[in-house]
Amino acid sequence: MKTIEFSEKNLSFLYDNLRQSDKKELDFYIKSKKEFIKMCQTNKHEAYFLSDNKNVPIAIGGVKKIDKSKGQLWLLSTKYFHKHRFFLMKYIFSKIEKFKKEYSILFNYIYFENFEALTWLKNCGFKVLDTNDKRFKLFYFKKEEN
Repeated sequence: MKTIEFSEKNLSFLYDNLRQSDKKELDFYIKSKKEFIKMCQTNKHEAYFLSDNKNVPIAIGGVKKIDKSKGQLWLLSTKYFHKHRFFLMKYIFSKIEKFKKEYSILFNYIYFENFEALTWLKNCGFKVLDTNDKRFKLFYFKKEEN
């Protein structure tokens, strides 16, 4: 696994090969591939983009700074995620721990069918709450509560 550049080609491949649960979640926020590519390139200063050893994009994630103390944590992965699951989980966990030190509050919404990610977020110390929109759950980390 290695980091790769936020090129239009790499981001386009990732978008076209997203896991189904990530695609459903993304469709709530982003309406086109072009909008997705722009969003990723705009937020790349607080993000990471990972590929396998053959430069095939696997996952992208990071945190969008809301203000000095709050960040919106995000992660999207391709259908090839499971081939590299162990390394990715270890890498992403280290990034989350870094973000927890930088922000007092981390949060985002996650598609309710993304069971694996919901379980993993709970294991990383996030609380998961139901929302009025039954398609999504809120996950968050607040320093004072942990």
